[in-house]
Amino acid sequence: MFQKCHPVNFLNSRALGVKDKSSNVPKTFSMEPLPVEVVSLFSPSCIQDKYLLQMLRFADNVSTWVAAEIVTCHTTKLQSSILTKFLLVAKLCYEQRDFATAVQILGGLENLIVRQLPAWKNLPTKVSEILEELKAVEVFLKSDSLCLMKGDRFRTLPTIPSAYLLAMHIQQLETGGFTMANGAFKWNKLRNIAKVVSQVHAFQEIPYSFTPDAELQFYLRQRISHFGDADISVLAADNNANFHHVNSEKHSRKIQDTLRRMKATFQ
Repeated sequence: MFQKCHPVNFLNSRALGVKDKSSNVPKTFSMEPLPVEVVSLFSPSCIQDKYLLQMLRFADNVSTWVAAEIVTCHTTKLQSSILTKFLLVAKLCYEQRDFATAVQILGGLENLIVRQLPAWKNLPTKVSEILEELKAVEVFLKSDSLCLMKGDRFRTLPTIPSAYLLAMHIQQLETGGFTMANGAFKWNKLRNIAKVVSQVHAFQEIPYSFTPDAELQFYLRQRISHFGDADISVLAADNNANFHHVNSEKHSRKIQDTLRRMKATFQ
């Protein structure tokens, strides 16, 4: 999807309803008029392309799919296994500079219900630490709009940025007017926006050279489509592996021991 987008798709995203979380992306492709106080780089008569919404919605669907695959595993052992696989895949993604997929997987792993699963306690320390690595990567991506352009790696290695984080950086630069009181353009502001948005073309010039696996792609599309609009809380509620279980015999023994201590106290 990233190879098909254009830098212009990332401009004026606030008018498309893109806010501080990709889950706020409108479910329908309706164009809402801009508030009077919001200034846009686009002409009022311009019909803005909404490809960015498709990218953000797909990213949101991937995160939902990740969470759904985890909470629908019927045993804690299976959950630990799939958690490990997603963590390792996300680590491989950011090491290969596919930050888009890494952030999408992190979104699924950070789902409130997923984070509370007992299966996390069964992960080896080295594996569970990957989650902190992913969080650190996300903080790094949020910290600087040009962080992926620094050094020489981006000139030689393929890179896919997080569409959502890139859109947020550009939104921040777009805040406020584009002209001064005398009508002159704020050229520094326009240059900064152009510099950040031009990353899209720079990254598209070096695509990945992996051989596509059509069968795997088809399977993943099916699974993502199947769980795309799923309610994770509903899926989790139907699976006993998602809850902490107390051994009934052990629990009963604890109650009896407590009662004995209480009885001894009053004798």
